[in-house]
Amino acid sequence: MKRSWKKLLLKGLNPLDYSARVLNNKTHLPPLDLRWDVGPLSNFESSAAEFRLYLKLLADLTPSSRVLDIGCGCGQIALELLDQLDKNGRYTGCDINLAAITWCRKFIASTDDRFSFFHLDVRNGMYNPHGRHLASSYRFDLNDQFDVILLKSVFTHMMKDEVENYVSQLSALLNTRGRCVATFFLLNDRQRALAEAGKNVIAFHRHDDTIAFANPQAPESIVAFDEDKLLKMASARGLELARPIQYGAWSGDKNGLSHQDILILQKRS
Repeated sequence: MKRSWKKLLLKGLNPLDYSARVLNNKTHLPPLDLRWDVGPLSNFESSAAEFRLYLKLLADLTPSSRVLDIGCGCGQIALELLDQLDKNGRYTGCDINLAAITWCRKFIASTDDRFSFFHLDVRNGMYNPHGRHLASSYRFDLNDQFDVILLKSVFTHMMKDEVENYVSQLSALLNTRGRCVATFFLLNDRQRALAEAGKNVIAFHRHDDTIAFANPQAPESIVAFDEDKLLKMASARGLELARPIQYGAWSGDKNGLSHQDILILQKRS
């Protein structure tokens, strides 16, 4: 209920937000309530620029890459890639938020045929409680393979069987040299040591030997995975690390690259 009231408040502030965006020459940005769904409002643009760099440096994004953005939200990354992809580049975005996808189709795809979006009508207790499909059995019906797949803050809101289902499809969606960039909260020995020292930004409560929740009463709000179990899951489904894990600062690691931990996966050779 608290989330829905805040959403209504933000929608009411959309006219004021639009005026501010006009003054700051940022009318290309989505409305306030859609940006809020993606994460902190203050870093909507900086987070997009950050992950554009990660896609280049960690996943070998090129101007002609074919990109699949699972959990694209209201086009945060798509907007960043508009001038990064050339005429041969392609971007496909999908999300469980129908309002976000509707906005992306109207304001991005309608004027640029390199970009396309589809609604992922998958059930999620936090973001799409009435979705038609279960994430644990949903199949991506895409007749294409991709150079780059991004799942930014997606697996951090999914249960174990749901993650297993998505991960099982990544190998088929990646082309031979493709890379998948996926963010997680990873539980490992170093994270546990930092937790004991009071350094973790988020306190997780173990659900079983694989996953933990920040809030057991709303488990999908923030989910963490045991690192060893996750890597075994990926390996069993034809994937391996393309690069070393890029650990995040959430655990208290002063050398954290981003906030969340980042895995870069490829087809197992």
